[in-house]
Amino acid sequence: MSINNKSDVLARLEQREAELEVINSVQEALVSNINLEGIYDLVGERLRNLFDAQVTGIYSFDHESGLEHFQYLYEDGERLYPESRPLNSIRKWIIDNKTILHIKEDADDAIYEITGDKHVAVPGTRLPKTLLFVPLMVSDTVMGCVSLQNLDREHAFSKSDVKLLSTLTNSLSSALENARLFNETEQRNAELAVINSVQQGLVAEMDMQGIYDLVGHRIQELFDAQMVAIATFNHEDKTEEFLYYFEKGERHYPDKRPYNKTRQQVIDSKELLYIKEEAEKAIDVVPGTEPPKSLLFVPLIISDIVKGYVTLQNIDREHAFSESDVRLLSTLANSMSVALENARLFNETEQRNAELAVINSVQEGLVAEMDMQGIYDLVGNKIQDLFDSQVTAIATFNHDSKTEDFHYTFEKGERHYPDRRPYNKTRQQVIDSKELLYINENASDFIDVVPGTEPPKSLLFVPLIIGDLVKGYVTLQNIDRENAFSQSDVRLLSTLANSMSVALENARLFNETEQRNAELAVINSVQQGLVAEMDMQGIYDLVGEKIRDLFDSQVTVIANFNHESKTEDFQYFFENGKRVSPDSRSYDKIRQRLINTQRLINIEENAEEAITTITGMAPKAVPGTQFPKSMVFVPLVVGDTVRGYVSLQNLDREHAF
Repeated sequence: MSINNKSDVLARLEQREAELEVINSVQEALVSNINLEGIYDLVGERLRNLFDAQVTGIYSFDHESGLEHFQYLYEDGERLYPESRPLNSIRKWIIDNKTILHIKEDADDAIYEITGDKHVAVPGTRLPKTLLFVPLMVSDTVMGCVSLQNLDREHAFSKSDVKLLSTLTNSLSSALENARLFNETEQRNAELAVINSVQQGLVAEMDMQGIYDLVGHRIQELFDAQMVAIATFNHEDKTEEFLYYFEKGERHYPDKRPYNKTRQQVIDSKELLYIKEEAEKAIDVVPGTEPPKSLLFVPLIISDIVKGYVTLQNIDREHAFSESDVRLLSTLANSMSVALENARLFNETEQRNAELAVINSVQEGLVAEMDMQGIYDLVGNKIQDLFDSQVTAIATFNHDSKTEDFHYTFEKGERHYPDRRPYNKTRQQVIDSKELLYINENASDFIDVVPGTEPPKSLLFVPLIIGDLVKGYVTLQNIDRENAFSQSDVRLLSTLANSMSVALENARLFNETEQRNAELAVINSVQQGLVAEMDMQGIYDLVGEKIRDLFDSQVTVIANFNHESKTEDFQYFFENGKRVSPDSRSYDKIRQRLINTQRLINIEENAEEAITTITGMAPKAVPGTQFPKSMVFVPLVVGDTVRGYVSLQNLDREHAF
């Protein structure tokens, strides 16, 4: 062997030993380093010292976003920190071919020949004359690459350079994967610790809002998000309600609003939604807040129904949330769903027990109450105490006159006594449907406001049904806010209304029986007096006095007819506590109708107009007397002839009898 050959062999051996020493030293350092950034820096610095390259770069590829991230970049002795950018043609070629790319000369032309694109330098750097790219492989996937670039000369890197860089890159790939697995394990342990701490808090928390606040605050601390929100859905009216809303350190309280297509997508798919870029185009921004660049929605699912969601939103940057962020938020959302359902069941049980206690106390009071107004007052006062309503009213219907009478009306702590009035379309709807009516919003558009009261923003009508007939209703009205009454409010008021309906019917039957007994007692006492009385005027006086004692009338009249002269004679006439003795007079058309029909006449309201309609002329009171506001005439019939009548008249009020 020649001296020259020996020299070449020795040189190669020395080169090989030097390479092995470099490889061993790098691998020893990598074994002790589990920090990803530290690994990139360690290898980058060693490469920069080993090779004749003005540019040393280590890049990682994000296949989902199509971006490359610059983990280490040196040019001409200066460390650079370029922003992430879309993968270019060279990177895509390396990913597809999974092999080394070594361009020894005419780099721009060679890149164009390979990729069809001109080489574009990283902003702030020069184009190289020699390029060497070695892929970072994990399993069979190119996760990034290492690059050496010489800016001054072509054919800058030898075969041994390529081989050494390949070996070091393989070591780097292994070290990065080990570090990733280690960090993933550490991350998972940290996630489990977070999940456990949150779940421990949730186990002890039975207040619904407390659960939203606990999880919301924890999410605020954990994630890189300027906006965190937790919302629930009302699928009936297709709205969302924000129970927790934080943006840039400030708590917000947005109003309920219709949910949009993004929310509908979460509801329909029952899967999380991660919008990594241009997120502001996908959502409706809550008024007064900033649009996000990336966002994450995780549904809150209970019994296969999406009840709401948790969302993270980053206002400053796209691709803000990692896979571990998604996994951790999903787990926290699942834990919260379970806690919310437990709290709902617990609160429902507590609420139901409270409702039963209220119902029992009201029913006990109703059992002992046989006075109709006493029942209205008892239930009305209890409702006033129980519900968040500034208006409470109980009314009954007169279906003949299509009017309603208010038996109990309270507004903002003050008792009102509205006059009878015709019922409106809202009442007619309750009568026709025989079902409760709950108007959550814009309630003033649906009702006629009682004069002197304020219009409500939300209201609830529960019918009072006896047999198959709606006899009246109970209403709660909130003047200050919409959606004021919960489902438990509706359930409780319905039960109380049913109890009151039964109590009112019992009281009516009891009072009717008492009334009938009283009537029979009156009739018997009058008949006993009549049997003993043989003087005609004495009979008129006896009956007149008894009627005056029994009825709420300022006027009591007994008169008989002389059909030959068509006159009436007043046998008994009392007005406002005074006996009056009017002269005989011709009977009018009212009396003529009584004679012709042989049926009573009951004028409940607008008496003057009613009599004018019947007689065709304005009525005149008996001289020295007042004209009544309501009156009833009952004919005295003997055989087939009306011999006279008895009349009750109230001078002060309508609907007196």
